[in-house]
Amino acid sequence: LPSMARYSIGIDLGTTNCALAAVEMVKRKNDVVPQQIDQLIAPGEMGSRSLLPSFVYLPSEHELPAGSTIPPWQHREGEASAEPPAFMVGEAARNWGAKVAGRLVSSAKSWLCHDGVDRQANILPWGAPSDVPKVSAVDASTRYLQHLAQAWNYAQRNEKNPARLEEQSITLTVPASFDDVARQLTAEAARRAGYLNVTLLEEPQAAFYAWIAQAERDRRRKQPLQDGMTCLVADVGGGTTDFSLIDCQAEEGVLEFTRRAVGDHLLLGGDNMDLALAHRLEEKLGAGKLDAGRFAQLTQACRAAKEILLGEKPPKEYPVTIMGRGRSVVASALTTTLTKQEVEELIVEGFFPQVDFESDPQRTKTTGIHEMGLPFVSDPAISRHLASFLRQHEVTPAKPPAALLFNGGVFTPELLRDRFVSILKQWFGPAWEPLVLTTPSLDLAVAIGAAYYGRQRQYGGKAIAGGLARSYYIAIASPSDTTAAQQMLCVVPQHMEETQTIELKEPVLELSLGQPVQFPLYTSTVREKDQASQLLSVPSSQLLKLAPLQTVLRGGKRAGIKGVPVTVTSTLTPVGTLEISLVAQNSPHRWRLEFNTRDAVTQETERPTESNASVNTQQAPEQSLPEENIEAALAALKTVYAQSAEEPAKQLTKTWEQLLEVSRRDWPSSLCRRLGDGLLECVEQRRKSLPHLARWYNLTGYCLRPGFGDARDRFRVDQLWKLLCAPGRPVTDGGADFWILWRRLSGGLPANLQMTLLDRLRPVLLAGKAPAVKPNNNELAEMWRAAASLERLEPKVKSLLAEPLLKQYRRPPVQHYAPWALARLGARSLLYAPINHIVSAEIVSRWIEQLLPYQPVHDSDRRSWLWTLTTLSRRIGVRGLDIEDSLRTQVISVMEQHQAPHRYVQLVKEISQLERDEEQQMFGDDLPLGLKLITESN
Repeated sequence: LPSMARYSIGIDLGTTNCALAAVEMVKRKNDVVPQQIDQLIAPGEMGSRSLLPSFVYLPSEHELPAGSTIPPWQHREGEASAEPPAFMVGEAARNWGAKVAGRLVSSAKSWLCHDGVDRQANILPWGAPSDVPKVSAVDASTRYLQHLAQAWNYAQRNEKNPARLEEQSITLTVPASFDDVARQLTAEAARRAGYLNVTLLEEPQAAFYAWIAQAERDRRRKQPLQDGMTCLVADVGGGTTDFSLIDCQAEEGVLEFTRRAVGDHLLLGGDNMDLALAHRLEEKLGAGKLDAGRFAQLTQACRAAKEILLGEKPPKEYPVTIMGRGRSVVASALTTTLTKQEVEELIVEGFFPQVDFESDPQRTKTTGIHEMGLPFVSDPAISRHLASFLRQHEVTPAKPPAALLFNGGVFTPELLRDRFVSILKQWFGPAWEPLVLTTPSLDLAVAIGAAYYGRQRQYGGKAIAGGLARSYYIAIASPSDTTAAQQMLCVVPQHMEETQTIELKEPVLELSLGQPVQFPLYTSTVREKDQASQLLSVPSSQLLKLAPLQTVLRGGKRAGIKGVPVTVTSTLTPVGTLEISLVAQNSPHRWRLEFNTRDAVTQETERPTESNASVNTQQAPEQSLPEENIEAALAALKTVYAQSAEEPAKQLTKTWEQLLEVSRRDWPSSLCRRLGDGLLECVEQRRKSLPHLARWYNLTGYCLRPGFGDARDRFRVDQLWKLLCAPGRPVTDGGADFWILWRRLSGGLPANLQMTLLDRLRPVLLAGKAPAVKPNNNELAEMWRAAASLERLEPKVKSLLAEPLLKQYRRPPVQHYAPWALARLGARSLLYAPINHIVSAEIVSRWIEQLLPYQPVHDSDRRSWLWTLTTLSRRIGVRGLDIEDSLRTQVISVMEQHQAPHRYVQLVKEISQLERDEEQQMFGDDLPLGLKLITESN
């Protein structure tokens, strides 16, 4: 620890509230003191509170009086006022945001662990109108941490030797189930806030440390925990549910603690309860389905009502009001009541039902799962998740836990703690009487325990052993059967200790230099006996897929592409994050593998939902072709591109079909990639004639589509980009075929390259006047299709592209490419990009309103127009992305008038999966056999 660290600071960065506690390092007494946090409690009014509500409010320009959002520490000496910040944090943000729809950022912590979005994208408040500024989950977390530092420093201003919070030893807590990307982004938020010395600690452990601190202060009492006991820590907070098991062992008369197990990530907590209550009141209000902003307002109102109705001496009912918009704020306000009986019924029976010990969580979709765009777990029954966790870790009625520690704001009401114990008694028998451990405060325990832990680290005091809660694996091979066991190399075993490094001497792997590579990474919380370097067959049901590890392996300027032998080295850093590196065996080179913090990934144990719009490719069984046939096809390719004769180039596709004895439509993905690699080798010979050029572009795009799905696709697309689109290359030398290729491969382009490709299209597609070089009609159509396929473009850019297409519907004729391009730009569910790239329902609704009056002339025109309406209006169950019901009714009426296919109407009326032909229609092509875009709901 740095010498300047006078305090050990514990920070609970919670979903609903943040808390701060401190203990002086130099004093013998280890009394941890929760800190009061100065904050705005209303615009222009300061106050001190024990908690900082985790909310950011983004006011409009003239919404609040000048200076009313400025905390005292922002006033400069000698100046009457300072530049007002563009946001409020804390109690004032929470309370003011409950009155104004669409400007309140909440649950940032849940978005921080959402693997279906770019977690650093500016997407919050979710579902807010387009004119509201947005922030990322990392930005919001940074602002909470900055506020805590500023408030602490302000309180220290009159001290003789003020201790700045940023310079202290800080322990920042995270859910035990946070994935490594979320942990790294939490550490990044602390870095942005200026914190110099940060360690991450799991929240259930922090709560247990708070109990240890309290037990040490009260030494007169007999130690309640005994050798051989197991304590179940049940932590249900605002956004997540964590279960942990901590074992007690006596070593030479001293009781030691080991964290044996943690549960899988469960995005389930108080937020879900508030959503359930909001659904009930939405029905009682009788105003139809509320838009995303007003529903969020209703949810916050339900949270406040819930806390009162489950508190001490509650009333029988509590009024809930949501304000209107604009000038009719009061006149259009909606009011109803929430009763104590409703709260107990929905929360107790819905989230803590009495279930059998053998129950498993249900995988069916529930109403609240998609509401706010977050991938909440399918089953809200915490008791079923608990039963599954206990069975996985061999806690049974014959071996029940002896102690129980509650943590998290959800357990503040005694009613819910009693219900939880009664569920366990049903499983373990009426004679089971757990030792219920208590902490000073369910709201403050995590911060208190974190501060205590930081001081213990300094002086080598009692610590909870157990190390890392999960094991990590790199996939070596993936079987086609998704239920079968996966071949995995264990690179990090469970219980690896902090600062420990594990060097795997075996196996030695061969990796390619000079190209980007990525490694499928998996984790498990249930395989505690696996050891590093073991090659294992692991059932997919025991694994969770994480963001892939990726790097570009360079061996020097002239190393080129070659294979090198490497081994794997893993380190658990002092901060609490995981580092995995590749170490060359015959050189001093070492490459660190980076966690992918931007691309969406999905769990293997549960199919992805449309709420995370995370689209991966799923491998399916492929037919095996004779190797001699493939070699003959590759030889024919080389012959064609070694000579200038045009006819063989024109006939190359047919030649391949004859040699392979398989129609092009039936080529499996593995064959396509082999042929694609052969085409890349012939790239410099593609200009021998126009047929050579056209066939090369056509077949390369066909063989490498959709640009992802194979381990080497990233390298292939990167290589293609450098060959065809690097600075100094001509804009296009292939006409329409050039744009068809990039339409097919667009999914393999990162956001920056998609924007670069659009910049090449912009002078033609978005020119205010006729372009200098006008493409022919066929090329223009393919340029539009390529642009519309760039799903990683920002929504505002997609809106710009849509305007010329919408203009055709206002002033016909409509060109044949317009319906498909418009449908892709405004789709409610994307094929490969995360949900933060979906154009908002507010904007798409304006598009739909312009499309509805259109009168198609021909049947093909009618059908393509109806498909566009279907795609823009399709119901996916995400509030903020689904259009409002009133507009949906209009769309259905128009579709029925024009005799739309029943399937189109069904997609607009109901949440349903896309069928394969519809998926291909959206993609614009069929996919190679063996690849399937996963876009459907659970």
